[in-house]
Parts: sequence; structure tokens; C-alpha cells
Amino acid sequence: MKNIFIAAAFLSAHFLTAQSYAPQAGTAGTTAIPANSTLFKSWATGTTIVRGLQQINGSQTAYASAGDPANSVGPSNGSIVSLGDGGTAVLTFAKPITNDTGFDFAVYENGFISGQSGKAFLELAFVEVSSDGVNFFRFPSHNEYPSNYIQNSTDVGGSGFATMDARYLNNFAGKYTSGFGTPFDLSDIPDNPLLNKAQITHVKIVDVIGTNIDGYKTFDSFGNVAVDPFPTPGAGSGFDLDAVGVINEYSAVLATAENKKPENKINLYPNPATDFIKINSDKEVLVKIYSITGALVKQAKTVDKTVNISELKTGNYIVQFETENGKQNLKLIVSK
Repeated sequence: MKNIFIAAAFLSAHFLTAQSYAPQAGTAGTTAIPANSTLFKSWATGTTIVRGLQQINGSQTAYASAGDPANSVGPSNGSIVSLGDGGTAVLTFAKPITNDTGFDFAVYENGFISGQSGKAFLELAFVEVSSDGVNFFRFPSHNEYPSNYIQNSTDVGGSGFATMDARYLNNFAGKYTSGFGTPFDLSDIPDNPLLNKAQITHVKIVDVIGTNIDGYKTFDSFGNVAVDPFPTPGAGSGFDLDAVGVINEYSAVLATAENKKPENKINLYPNPATDFIKINSDKEVLVKIYSITGALVKQAKTVDKTVNISELKTGNYIVQFETENGKQNLKLIVSK
């Protein structure tokens, strides 16, 4: 028992001293962005909502229903759509978001300050992005709260309505209260041949269920249970999406200029391939081959415009070529 007490005390002390990230809106050092900030170039113009249950582990089968999906389009104004437990929203834009200096976009929710200093009622969501609407990549997130925080909380509102300190949260939408956006920097996402961070066309919001109940847990990028207030049964269950604002917008002028650059496009054959691929290039080129999940599985320079792929298993791959004109990605099917 003594050892258990010491371990618990150690974990508690570690938690209390963590506070690794920016504090709540209105506090020195916060990264929260006011909804009326002149940083924003545009806002989401399209949305697809898939609602989750009001309480995913309950006996009832009602889905979240508060708010109209159209509320998530346009500037932040406090009008929301509730996603429910594990619900999702996919936002689209008139112009793509681009990875540039500083934060690139921000997500708005309707959290509110509690009666405890520095804490707020925060419903969280994971954030993912895509440059093709098919392959989505999640921002690395960190939730420093212990997995039993909500169940054991004595915060205002009691269990299920426990309030949270933004300093323990990173790269979660909903970290900041209503009227203040949680910003995201595309540079935080590891490079992947399936993601063009210069032209992000889709942003996906995925509700953090928030519980530590087996079968319903969701996890941050460190393998920690991602906790937030749970359950919140009712029409307004789950993450309440207000808006997504674009800070760094892809320039149509830049796109036009890029399209005018001389290109020596490379093709590969045969495709499907079994043991080798040939490249129709004027020069020998560096070839990188990635799995469909983005893992680098082979890297080699062509010899006589050929690359041996006999060790690759049957499946789909992305082949990336590097030349003086930049990078080019092609899909490859390996069939044994």
C-alpha cells in the first residue's frame, strides 16, 4: 500500500509540474487568436458532418443534434454544430491553406471559463488535414492529464463536467474558450509524400470521446488517454464546432507562376511491376519508394534508368523522384 501511495504521489507531483503548453485565452503567453483578428484571410466554405451518439457507452441511441451544420461555415460567431461522441466534420475552402510562417489556421469551439482560476470547460477534438480529400494526417497532440482525471475530479460541475487547464493540452481543437481560436502550424505534421502541405484542401475535426472506459478510449500521439469532459449526454454532446479560419492561404498568383515553370515529367513502367521499374528520364535520378501509409521502404539511384524492387511485397506504393526541377510523386502497384 505504501508503494502504491508513493507512486500515486509521484504521478500527481509530475502532473502538477507539467504545464508544458500555452495558457488559456486572456493570459500572458497564450496563443489564442480572437475571432475578429485581422490575421484571417478567409474561412471554411463547405462542411460535411457525421454526428456521433450523445453518449457512446450508454443504452440510448440518440445522436447529437444541436446546431445546424451550416453554422460551421463562415466566420466565428458563436453559432455551433455539435458533433457528438466521436463525431466528425470535414471542412473545405475556396482556396487551399498553405504552410507558411507561423500558424496556418485556427479552429473555434464554445468552451467557457469556470469558477476556478485558469480553468475552463473544454470539449476537445483531434485535427487532421488532407491535400486530396482522401489521405488525412493528424496533428501530433499531447494530453498531460491522468486518464482518471474526469472520474476523480472535484472541479466545478463535478464528474463529467470537470474543467481543464489549457497548459496541459497541445494541438487539440477546443483548447481555448468561445471567441478564441486554437491555432495550428502545418510544420508540426511530419512530411509525407501523400500530403502536400503547400495546398491543404480539407480539415477534419474528430471529437475526442474523452473517457478512459475500455473500448471507447481515444489516445494522443504519446499513447496517453485523451481525456475531456465525459459523458455530456444531450443534444449538444461532444465537440461544438464554430468555425475554421485560414491564416496562410495558398496564392493563386504563386500557383500560376509555378505552372509556367518548365517541367520534365518522369514516368515509370511497367506498372503494375514485379521485380523492377524503368524510368523515362534523361538522367539518372534519386528514387524514394513509400508505403501507402507514408513509410520509406526503399531509396536508390537509378542504374541504366532502372530500379530493382524485387524485395517489395504485393501492394500499392508511392514513388517519389527528385530532380533539379523538384519532386514528383507517382503511384506504383507491385504484383507478385
